[in-house]
Amino acid sequence: MGINSLKTVKVADAPTFKQFVVDRTKLQQLGKALFWDQQVGSDGQSCASCHFHAGADNRSKNQVNPGFRSSLIAGGDTVFGQTSRGKLTPNYQLTLDDFPFHKLQDPNNRNSLVLSDTNDVVSSQGSFNVDFRGFGLSANDIGIPVAGVFKDPATGAMVRNVEPRNTPTVINAALNHRNFWDGRGRNEFNGVNPLGSLDAEKIVKITSVNSVVFVQTRISNSSGASQAVGPPLSALEMSFSGRTFPLIGRKLLNRTPLAGQNVALNDSVLGSGLTTGEGLKVKYVDLVRGAFDPTWWNAPLGWVVDLADQANPELVKLPDGAKPSSTQFTVMEYNFGLFMGMAVNEYEKLLIANDSRFDQFMEGDNSRLSPQEQQGLRIYLGSGKCINCHGGAEMTNASLRRVQGFEVLERMIMGNDRVAVYDNGFYNIGVRPTKEDMGVGATIGSKNRPLSNSRAFQKCVNDALTANPSLSLAQANDSCGVPRMLARPAEAAKLLAKAAAQVGNPQQAIILLNQANALISSAPPDLLQGSCKLAKNPALPCPVLPDGSGVQMDGALDVLAKFSIDPAVLTAAASLLPDPVSPGAASSLLAPPLGRNERVAVDGAFKTPTARNVELTAPYFHNGGTATLDQLVDFYNRGGDFAVQNQDNLDPDIQPLGLSIQDKADLVAFLRALTDERVRFDKAPFDHPSLNLPNGGSAASYNPAYSFGAGSPVPIMDDRVTLPAAGALGTVRLGTPNTPYANFPDPLTPPSPSR
Repeated sequence: MGINSLKTVKVADAPTFKQFVVDRTKLQQLGKALFWDQQVGSDGQSCASCHFHAGADNRSKNQVNPGFRSSLIAGGDTVFGQTSRGKLTPNYQLTLDDFPFHKLQDPNNRNSLVLSDTNDVVSSQGSFNVDFRGFGLSANDIGIPVAGVFKDPATGAMVRNVEPRNTPTVINAALNHRNFWDGRGRNEFNGVNPLGSLDAEKIVKITSVNSVVFVQTRISNSSGASQAVGPPLSALEMSFSGRTFPLIGRKLLNRTPLAGQNVALNDSVLGSGLTTGEGLKVKYVDLVRGAFDPTWWNAPLGWVVDLADQANPELVKLPDGAKPSSTQFTVMEYNFGLFMGMAVNEYEKLLIANDSRFDQFMEGDNSRLSPQEQQGLRIYLGSGKCINCHGGAEMTNASLRRVQGFEVLERMIMGNDRVAVYDNGFYNIGVRPTKEDMGVGATIGSKNRPLSNSRAFQKCVNDALTANPSLSLAQANDSCGVPRMLARPAEAAKLLAKAAAQVGNPQQAIILLNQANALISSAPPDLLQGSCKLAKNPALPCPVLPDGSGVQMDGALDVLAKFSIDPAVLTAAASLLPDPVSPGAASSLLAPPLGRNERVAVDGAFKTPTARNVELTAPYFHNGGTATLDQLVDFYNRGGDFAVQNQDNLDPDIQPLGLSIQDKADLVAFLRALTDERVRFDKAPFDHPSLNLPNGGSAASYNPAYSFGAGSPVPIMDDRVTLPAAGALGTVRLGTPNTPYANFPDPLTPPSPSR
């Protein structure tokens, strides 16, 4: 899939969208309010608190996690490491001298002397470490502080928890097939949590004037909704530990959205008479009623959901006049996760950055890219190999348009020259050792469900064959809904060429390989006949012997099978060729079904982020260990940092590139041309309400506001910086020095008074 202007891409609705939504405009208003509202979090955190700068986070103080996701240490790593500059700690102020986190004497040689290395992660500060106990009169919840890792080393005062992975941008995230670095924000939204079909959670539907039932829902094309319902309940991000969405619904529904926050009168979504300049004129309950079909909130009088046993919610009809208990929730409260997920997703569907100078260039204005930037584009498409993972107009292979049909799963040669199946759009590129963070290769939930589609489908195939041994492999694949994979004859040819070299390059095999490669690389490519030159296939119209027998001619694999070659090599090559039973059409040749025991290479693989606006979204990679575009390009040019250690799962394109100093400068220049200036200057649709942000701490405070409503004040460190509201025309300040908007890792402005 080549690259193009993003204006060529339509943002997809869920097929069932109209079963839930009656007013898209009100849904967008609800979504933007929920995204920016500090009342949603337990202690002033909003979704935007980690996504306020080009959809990401440019703060550089108290932004380090010691490596909670590491599987090399039981329970994760809780000990902070150090950079070449010094020891990392909670409340640490990062500078450019700390980066990259894997620092080499020669940044172009991955085998050069390692000057410093740490598995710590640069991410975003979230909530204080507090157990939830209830709601108070203020926007903050009541809770009991709990001792944890995040304490200022000098004072011992609490600082905010920091998340264990770098914060990706939410701009263009609505175009992703799955969200979060590990893909746990599923394409299909279940209305409750990020896990989609991996979780059997239910929501409530009103089916008639006297009937209320639990239902399971799977709202496709909604990974943004799945992502949106994760942070509000996360004790590392927005919540005191132990909150639920029904509780958040109870807290918010009768409150004024964005109370205490400024909203520009010309806000592109929340203006138009909806605000007087502070908060909105309506309540959240009004926005929910206006946006959603009544079947999801307008329950018959007396019906509530009893959560006395949270694992087994129960629908209860209260006697006339009876009031709900503290564990009984209205249907609107209970379904609040559905409302928040769909609303935030709809707001994020507005956040499409499709007007960079690159977009304008692709639309026909050649003057929009300089000669250097055009050369950088050529490197992006060619010797830099960027296009191989950052493809399509979205500039990520993890997009909705890419991960569909025959490209949900891919089978290819990995970094160790062995064939494996993996999840399209997720790659291990050697940023850190695989087991420091398993990424999409991890399992999740009480049932240890695999996050990887490849592993989940393979488990289903195994279960199906175990339950019914009479099934064929293809039948088991069909019963599990396993997507077919495209054949890759060019890669099969590479394996067969190596096999031929091991037995002296038999002449007939080499002739057939040369013929196959010529057909595969022709314009247009002839993959069908190229495949026939590699192996005969009874399901394809391959050439037959001239003796009239109808027997197909041998391909290179058939010739090599007569020699003493490891059968596993030939089996691997065959797995990349068209299926001998159901090979698909000539335009989309299909590989054999997913094998029950074939290798799956997903450990340490992460979702490919978009390259768009990359100038503004530092730090980079899932660990945030790279601070500048120059360091980013150096990483790829040297072929990654842990390629040898990760070779079993490594993407094969992670190899030394040999780019010159000028090549690298040209590529960086092109990457800067991917910035949409509306994002840089907060212009619509990227305008926003004001936001009071935490920014580490400079002095311990016993302010009663931080007693967490549960007794004596607790010493904390929590400096604040205010991001002013921006209307549709944006602000001229974003990206300039000495403001809250300067790019990472420049310190933000001096702290404003605590809220």
